[in-house]
Amino acid sequence: MSVGTMGDGDRRRVALIKSLRTKNRFYTLVLPERGLKNADTIDDIPEDLLLGIAYPCLEDGLNDFAVIRTTYETLDLFPEDDPIRTEMMEIVNDARDNLVRRLEELRYKVFSHKASFLGTDYDDFKTHGLSVIRRGYQRRTLDSMMKLNVFCSVAEAEGHSDPNDLPFRYELNSGNTLETMNEMQPNEFIVALFDDVLASVLDDANYRAKYLFDRNVFQKFIALMFINYATTDPMFYGINKKDYGVSGEKEMDDTPLYLAIRKELLEIERRLMGAPRIPSIPAVLQAGAEIQPPLTSEEMGINLPHELVNEEILLGPITSVCMTAHLLIRKNDSETERYARAILADAEKLVDELKRIGIISPLTNNPGKLN
Repeated sequence: MSVGTMGDGDRRRVALIKSLRTKNRFYTLVLPERGLKNADTIDDIPEDLLLGIAYPCLEDGLNDFAVIRTTYETLDLFPEDDPIRTEMMEIVNDARDNLVRRLEELRYKVFSHKASFLGTDYDDFKTHGLSVIRRGYQRRTLDSMMKLNVFCSVAEAEGHSDPNDLPFRYELNSGNTLETMNEMQPNEFIVALFDDVLASVLDDANYRAKYLFDRNVFQKFIALMFINYATTDPMFYGINKKDYGVSGEKEMDDTPLYLAIRKELLEIERRLMGAPRIPSIPAVLQAGAEIQPPLTSEEMGINLPHELVNEEILLGPITSVCMTAHLLIRKNDSETERYARAILADAEKLVDELKRIGIISPLTNNPGKLN
């Protein structure tokens, strides 16, 4: 159905827009005359837009985590007194700054009701969140589902021969307790989780080694993503065969993803304009209850498509290579810059080909693109 003929008379179209400042991407509804187009990149997200968070909005942050983790692995190849280690830490610091900007914007937009998770049951989100804080997830299952080796490697670094002997439980920072989180409304709970992850990202102590970063930062972000997947309609994963790559040149309005996003954003608008019912607080936490075994994969209720799980394992090293190339470009040496740009161009072609053959989602950010 083309613009101007929407059944509800609303002429706005769904657009996925990206902020140059934060690198975040959001879905929104815009009138054609506003000038914002699908797949547009703009300096900053306008304050008056109602935003939707769905794939790939949260997943974009994985690029920064991948850069930090792979840089730590590369650092181990050089002796402690090698000057290149200082230069490579610039890559970590740049990625960390990106993470801070991403998380601060996401946290603010959710807190102010300017952004909502699409297709997500907020009551279920809180219930799953409290479960991972109190009961935890099986580490081997988490790593297997995301094709990672972070949850198990953390347990092994702490002396556990069987990683599942140490279930992953989300450890809150000192600002909140399980009891205070239990009393929060679902939207407040989500904001508090973003606050908690952000506090870990900002803590300098978590950057002394890869193990500390994995334990105190990366595990938390992945757990937040799992909670989101477990409580979101798979329609909003954006990998339906009829959902093709987002582009300003392609007609997207009638794809299953964009139809679902439009319907959801209109419903959120109507709810915010009215007097929404305050959802009841689920009775999840019982005082004195025994700690149960960690959640299994069946209890998690998450079945991730291969396009999602491939991104971390494949794009991590590619993103790190691209970040190194960007660092080389800043050296103001024409010959070095020429080689660095050649690396970025080939990386961009590689990622585009991975999208074309269906190895990764077509909505994935391409780290080889020069912004």
